[in-house]
Amino acid sequence: MRDTQTTARARILVVDDDPVFRVYFAGILEDMGHEPLEAVDGEEGLRRFREATPDMVLLDLRMPRLDGLAVLDAMAAEAPGVPVVVVSATTEIRNAVGALRRGAWDYVVKPIQDPDLLRHVLDKALAHARVLRENWRYHERLAEEVRAKTLELTEANERLAQEKSQVEGMNVTLRNVLGAVEREKRAIVEELGAGIVDRVLPVAERMARESSPEVRASFLAVLREELSRLCGDGGPGPALFGLTPTEMEVCRYLELGRGSKEIADLLNCSMETVQTHRKNIRGKLGIKGEKVNLSAFLRTRVSAR
Repeated sequence: MRDTQTTARARILVVDDDPVFRVYFAGILEDMGHEPLEAVDGEEGLRRFREATPDMVLLDLRMPRLDGLAVLDAMAAEAPGVPVVVVSATTEIRNAVGALRRGAWDYVVKPIQDPDLLRHVLDKALAHARVLRENWRYHERLAEEVRAKTLELTEANERLAQEKSQVEGMNVTLRNVLGAVEREKRAIVEELGAGIVDRVLPVAERMARESSPEVRASFLAVLREELSRLCGDGGPGPALFGLTPTEMEVCRYLELGRGSKEIADLLNCSMETVQTHRKNIRGKLGIKGEKVNLSAFLRTRVSAR
């Protein structure tokens, strides 16, 4: 259908089996500046309606082959926005009411003596149709905007859902990492505490009981060695890891040049016990033969660190 808002000229289809009235209506329409189209009966009227897509239809009711009401039903169903004005010679009210109920926009009785009456009916119907088309286009544009905005919101929600899933995954990973760090920290603290209780405090307690400055200095050296080991700095070599704490203490005294009797006094044990420790240390360190001096071997390890 052509837009009559941009031009005053409208294409109007006249469907009437009476040639006199077709010519009469065509003349009036041309005088009004419109383009008349003609159909001799209902069947031709429907065909031309579908082919020419007129802006308006003037429709007679009583025609051969296909009457006006059947044509009106088809036009109202196919293009309800096209105004159809019934023009009939019958003045029966029931015909007018029936036509209006079935989709006619207006009902005019012919013959029409006053062209201004027809002009008024045509102008009113065309203006009404134009307003309906504008409303329809507005709603179409509005519906399209709603569809576009809905699509944008859907895509935005999908992106947010993906980002939320990624953040949740990162949070899980971060919690796992923090948990592992916390467990490792607790293990370090527990290991450090156990080392202090088992290896540092006994030496400190013995050092506190000694009155000899020389002996206290020896215990201080051992204490420093144990603390250095606990801190992971300059600890004993791999070969000493298999020794017991007492054997480690004996090794420390031997490194400092202490003899077996002196070590026995420092450890408050018998000479036989010190000798047994020395024998165990040699075996664990893999020292074979009496020619290898244990004290010299340990001092060599210290100088090599």
